[in-house]
Amino acid sequence: MSLSTPPIHISLPAAPLRPYISHYWLSFDNSDESFPIVPDGAVDVIVVVGGATSEVYAYGTTTIRSEVPLEIGSHYLGVRFRPGQSRHFLDARTSELTNAVHSADGVFLPDVSGLAESISVGSSFRHLDAVMLRHFKRQPPRHARIDDVIRHIETTHGTLRVSEVANMYCKSRRQFERTFLDVVGLSPKLFAQIIRFRRASALLANSNLPLAQIAAVIGYTDQSHFTHEFARFFGLPPVRVREHAAFLQDASLLTEHNGDSS
Repeated sequence: MSLSTPPIHISLPAAPLRPYISHYWLSFDNSDESFPIVPDGAVDVIVVVGGATSEVYAYGTTTIRSEVPLEIGSHYLGVRFRPGQSRHFLDARTSELTNAVHSADGVFLPDVSGLAESISVGSSFRHLDAVMLRHFKRQPPRHARIDDVIRHIETTHGTLRVSEVANMYCKSRRQFERTFLDVVGLSPKLFAQIIRFRRASALLANSNLPLAQIAAVIGYTDQSHFTHEFARFFGLPPVRVREHAAFLQDASLLTEHNGDSS
């Protein structure tokens, strides 16, 4: 992504939606042919507005760094779901979306018609809140034990063994892994690795810790293990990324609450 790219405006959803939706984001008048994304375990639903028409797409979680093609001149309005929570809004298994982009027509349950008529920072985010809250009144979300497991993996930064989190689910390991894949779109082991990678990215971007110390802090066997796994997800080794901080800044744009927060 070039430094001339228009800013991405980001807003938190209404309080009742925050356990399920990480944030909304909006980018006007896109001038890039593609945008780099790195694995984070999340699903996005994106409304692409070009002229007076709009298309809705579901972007599954990814397992490697990817370049997503964009339409020049279009506006992009996105909903970033928390891991495992897109199931309350999408009539599709999350595992079917992994490393893929699908039209969300007939799959995304909330009615987002009319968004193309009022694309602006304030009105678009308010419209999304209203749409999501109406959907929740019709179909209230149901908490499941797998949600506790997902949250535990996140809060421990992916450092637990699969056998440990499987015990939390109180079912057989095979059943746990099958349910986790359906809900998150990743195996529990891969999800934990991605969460740990995200923690490593944050430390690279926001601290001056040596690479060996970062590796130790987040539970990698050694610096070599850290470098190998980081390059697997990011496409570059951490030493290269730290030398070019813009790479990390670009990667964090859709996961950090920068820009507008109204």
